[in-house]
Amino acid sequence: MTELTIHRKGYVRKAYTARRGGKIIRVGKSRVKPSTFKIRDRGKKGRGPEVVLPLKEGALGGPGFFARSKEEQERIVFERAKELGEKKIVGELRALQVFFKTTDPQKSRRALELSKKVAGSFKGKQKVGYPEGFSKKQ
Repeated sequence: MTELTIHRKGYVRKAYTARRGGKIIRVGKSRVKPSTFKIRDRGKKGRGPEVVLPLKEGALGGPGFFARSKEEQERIVFERAKELGEKKIVGELRALQVFFKTTDPQKSRRALELSKKVAGSFKGKQKVGYPEGFSKKQ
């Protein structure tokens, strides 16, 4: 079992009225201190969140991949797909698409477009939908 570290912020609790055994008690406002403690992970093994693994640096031709021309991007992606396999490259592009979804929508759309091209041009085509992300159904 793994241990989890819990960090709780401090806050000010408002005053309230409580009923305890027929009596009405007024509880004044007070400050709850921040706390940090460890607990045992109670989750079932293998049921943790599905986390996208970090991409290797330079996976798609190094930094500045999206700054290159569209033809060069396609060439890099298709060469890597021939070396490593279509599914791996589609997975990397889908990860980029998810990462850039809110920060840079233009790059996100380009990554999705490239993943569809790669998935559609190899044998045993893999369907890439939007915006489901990674799922076991694909």
